[in-house]
Formats: sequence, C-alpha cells, structure tokens
Amino acid sequence: MISSCKLAVIGILNIIDQQIHHRTLVNMLLESKIRNSSSRLYLLVAIAMMVSSVYCYIIFGKQPTNAENAIEMVLAGEHDRDTYQEQDTPQEPATEASKLSSSERRKLLSKLHAITRKLKPLHEKKKKAEPGDWLTSHPEPGQNFRQYLTSDPIKLTKERNILYVLPLGDFNESEQKILKLSSEYLGLYFNCEMKTLEKIELKDVIPPKARRVHPTWGVDQIKSTYVLEEVLPERLPKDGFALICFTTMDLYPDENWNFVFGQAMLHQRVGVWSMARHGDAEKEYELSLRRTLKVATHETGHMFSMMHCIHYECNMCGSNGLRESDGYPTYLCPECEAKVGFATGGDAVKRLTALREFCDRNKLKDEVEYYDKAIELLK
Repeated sequence: MISSCKLAVIGILNIIDQQIHHRTLVNMLLESKIRNSSSRLYLLVAIAMMVSSVYCYIIFGKQPTNAENAIEMVLAGEHDRDTYQEQDTPQEPATEASKLSSSERRKLLSKLHAITRKLKPLHEKKKKAEPGDWLTSHPEPGQNFRQYLTSDPIKLTKERNILYVLPLGDFNESEQKILKLSSEYLGLYFNCEMKTLEKIELKDVIPPKARRVHPTWGVDQIKSTYVLEEVLPERLPKDGFALICFTTMDLYPDENWNFVFGQAMLHQRVGVWSMARHGDAEKEYELSLRRTLKVATHETGHMFSMMHCIHYECNMCGSNGLRESDGYPTYLCPECEAKVGFATGGDAVKRLTALREFCDRNKLKDEVEYYDKAIELLK
C-alpha cells in the first residue's frame, strides 16, 4: 500500500508540474499507464481534487489569483527560464486540423510521422541531467507527438491566427533590432502572421504596487503577474492567437522569488518575457539575439500545448538558467517539429527554408548548418 501511495503521489506531482489537462489524467487511467488498482484509486481522488478551488489552496497554500480559479503553476526555482499560469477554461474552437475528414486526418498524421522519422538522425538524445539541471529537480514524463495529439492541443484557427507582440518600456537601438527580429522569427517558426502593437510606457500601466527594487541586488523590477492579469488581457485583439509582451525590465512573480525570465497564462493566451538577463545587447549582440529567440519560441511553444521535451536536446527542453539553456539549440527535435506542423499547418520544407534564410542573414551559423541538413532530408 505504501508503494502504491508513493506511485500515485509521484504521478499527481508530475501532472501538476507538466500542466497536463484533466483529460490527460483520465487517459493515463484508461490506457493503463497506472496499472496498480490502489494507485488508480488515488489518482481518481486526485481528479476530484483538481476540479475544485480547494485544490489550489491545499497544494499551493494560497487562494486562486482571480475569480475564475487561475492556478499558478510554479515549475521551478528562482533562476528558471519559465513559469506558467494556467487558467482552467474551455479549449479553443475547433481548428481546421480537427475539422478534417478521417481520411484527410490520417494523411496529415502520416506525413508528420514521416517527418519525425526522417529528422531523427540529425538529433542527439537528451543527455543525462546533471546536478542543478531542470530534470534533476523537476522529473517530467515528457510528451512525444502521439501523446501531444491526445491532449486536445491548442492550434491556430481561422478566427485567431495572428501572434501579436507588445513592447513594454524603453529599448535601446540594439534591443529594438532584437525585438523586431524576434517578431519576424516567431512568425516563421510558427507559420503565422505577426503584428507589433504600439509600445506602452511603464509609467502608464505599472503602478508602484507592481514594482520593487531587489533587496539584495538593487535592481529595478516589475511584477510579471500584474502584467499578465491587469495589462495584457484587455489588449489581446479578437483575431489574436496570443499576445506576447517584451520588456527590458527584470521580472519577478511575487516577493518570494528573485526573478523569472518569462511567464504566461496559457489559456488566456498572454505572456511576458524579459530581455534583461540575455546579455548586453550592444556589446554581446549575437548572444543576446540567440537567447531572446530561444525564450520567445520556447514560451510560445507552450501556448501551442507543447510540454517540455525530455527525449532530445531540443529548444523545448526545460532549463534552470542560462548555463543550461545556452546548451540547447534554437531548433526543435523531430517530435516537437511534428507538433508545430500539426498546430500551425503549412509545408515543412518551406518553413525550414525560411528559418534557414533568417539564420543566414543574422549569422546564426549552427542553425544554418542544421537547417541545410534537415531540408535535404525532407526533400
């Protein structure tokens, strides 16, 4: 019985860490991934807990952050690349992929599975986690392409097919260039139209209660959760798949944290990412650009229901800071590549060719080398 309890608790914690939808928890039971009957019983109890606001209070020791039971999914420590806030609201309207006939869907999936097989030789399996790495402190079950398909992934729709970028605060000339390039790169990466909204000033939207000077470092910071809940939702256009806010200000989610690189409310489809810790954009331009592209595409990938990758060295791998994230590529592994293909549509070779041209223009040599090989394999 003790081992059954432990197994159930581990399963529940993994579900919490991964933000797996309630339906996925049910799938685990139906597919007999939890085979022990006692463990199944504990997981069934967990389902009942997850649908109540009491769950949020018991697990996190605080009330939900708004009247609609938003659940703050704190995935890591003070130096992690990302945290999330997931709102348990209905899924997006049916997408074009879900409207396909059964034969059309089979054809699409067959094509995407073929892409996965062809790209595998180019990719390195995930290295064993070292002390301090993401997977050491946050064991995750992972998500391959087949598992992604069963999770009711959020995709582009005819009604919501534009990614909006909102600049917040001041940017120097190099930072403005990186912001512009990041917006272009996001459009190529997720095969969608990009639009940049007019910049808003910090003084106009961030009150004193959502600011602080870090007590140890003396760094000016703004509260990421305030930006997510009070600034962004009302600015998301009706045709927007998501609104992505970029700022050069350092971010903190609450008083117990030193900082975060970025944070998102997935079902609200808003996120805020900071460039403050990506290096000096004027002195280390290429490094700052590469880091910004990684964070922007990684976090936006989560908005497309892509969980952290544990199978390959991949842009969707979780990280506990710059040391770890700098070691990951900006491109996706075969499993995650197929997810983007399913969520956004379009021709894979055309998409990779456009990314290759972008990287060539911006002197991202490792990426150019990879895309050349990938395009050749897919042709």
